[in-house]
Order: sequence, then C-alpha cells, then structure tokens
Amino acid sequence: MSGTMPDPPSGANPFGELAKFALAATERNMALARNWSDALLTTLKEQSEDARANLTTLTAALEAMERTLISQEETNRALRQSLEGYRQLVDRYAATQERTARLVQTAVDDLKAAGEGQMAAARALLTPPTGATAATEPFMQMMQAWTDAFARFGGVGTADPRSS
Repeated sequence: MSGTMPDPPSGANPFGELAKFALAATERNMALARNWSDALLTTLKEQSEDARANLTTLTAALEAMERTLISQEETNRALRQSLEGYRQLVDRYAATQERTARLVQTAVDDLKAAGEGQMAAARALLTPPTGATAATEPFMQMMQAWTDAFARFGGVGTADPRSS
C-alpha cells in the first residue's frame, strides 16, 4: 500500500486491532469516568460534612443567642422591678418628708402660740391692776417677792412694776 502506513502483517485482522484500540479507549474513558465520579462523590461527601458541621455550629450559636435573650429578658424584668421599688421608696420618702414638715410646722405654731399665751399671762400677772385695793395688796407683795428672787437668780436688775 502506501509508504506512510505500514502494511498490515499477513494474517492480521485490521478490524481486530481497531477493536482493541476502541476497547482500550473505552476502558480508559470508563476509568476516567470512575475517577471523576469518585472525586465528585468525595467532594459531595466533604461538602455534606462541612454543611452538617456548619449547621451544628449555627444551631449552637442560635441556642446560645436564645439563652442570652432569655437572660436579657430576665435582667430587664429584674431592672424594671428594681426601678419600681426605687420609685415606691422615693414616693414613700417624699410623703414622709411632707408629713414630717407638717408636724414640725404644727409643733412650731403650737410652741409659738403657747409662748405668746405665756407672755400674755406673764404680762397680766406683772401688770398691777388699776385701782388696787387692800385685798390685792398681799398678792402684789408676793408677786414682787417672786420678781425680786427671779431677778437675783437670773442676774437681771429688779423691775418694780409699781415704780413705773
């Protein structure tokens, strides 16, 4: 035949050789497909395991967030109760202060009224009655003795109401 292609040996079947090449190519293709499918299966398994690990991590993170939110809610509830307690305490303190101020004012007013009453009584006792008679003279002498004793013990000069 031609010089570029060797002549087939005598007795060799050219279709048999082609069949062998086709069979070898098919086997290589099958091995390649098997290797590719094994690699794909391994990749999918790894991705599945990674996804499972990611989901487990995400689940744990969500559970932790849920516990945190529950804790924050409890903290907020406790803070609200504490705040309400402080409000009540301040309200009670303010009411107590108002009551105390009213009591002190009442006591001061009562003391002032009592002092004014005592001053009026003292003035009435120390002022000589007009038109003194012999019946009031012993009382006047006793009052003068008391006034003199008071003046001696208190360091105040004698004040004779009759001398004015």
